[in-house]
Amino acid sequence: MVSEVSGTEPWRPRVLSRGGRLARVALVQSRASLLGGDEARIEIDLDRGAAVEIVELGATVAHHARGGPAARVCVQARLRPGARLVWLAQPLIAAGGCALVRETRIELAAAAGVLLRETLVLGREGEEPGAVRSHTRIVLDGRPVVEEAIETAPAWLLRSILVVGQARMIDSLTLAGLRDPSPPPTALQAHEAATLWRRIGPARVGDGDPPVGRWRGLVLGDGP
Repeated sequence: MVSEVSGTEPWRPRVLSRGGRLARVALVQSRASLLGGDEARIEIDLDRGAAVEIVELGATVAHHARGGPAARVCVQARLRPGARLVWLAQPLIAAGGCALVRETRIELAAAAGVLLRETLVLGREGEEPGAVRSHTRIVLDGRPVVEEAIETAPAWLLRSILVVGQARMIDSLTLAGLRDPSPPPTALQAHEAATLWRRIGPARVGDGDPPVGRWRGLVLGDGP
């Protein structure tokens, strides 16, 4: 059961369903953009055995900062023993000239599990992305499971063949707190309980889809 939901701009949470074993909560955009100086914080606290799926209704654009301070988005999630979270986030579009810092911190207790999708689109059509610094950290019982950082500046380094080359999107799917026992060939097993899928390529969601359905089933307990 969802006991408390509250929020302001740029996302307002709305409970879609709370009956049964799974609650679904939508993040409804009050405006589909981030501007220089914006500060947004999302906090998720799941009690023992809770299962929640977060749904986003559209992509978010980080706009030109116009010389102002960077926008900041901080996500903090705490999952107590046996809790499960699925968040297949819609793409974040880094428009030319934007300045954005995004931090995601997820703390998993024993037997907790999370499925997280983070997609970064590198600029709108015909433009290069601005400066985005994104850091994701997932810990399980205090042990680091995933520690990953992405920076789009400087542009010359981003466009190196050793980084993304001419790719327009960085797409990632992270299963943590548990592993896929039979992962697809393109997935990686982490040193702790986690399976990772990453893709760098054209800005087309659905092209070379990751195992979303299978991993969602593993997290929510209705998979193989």
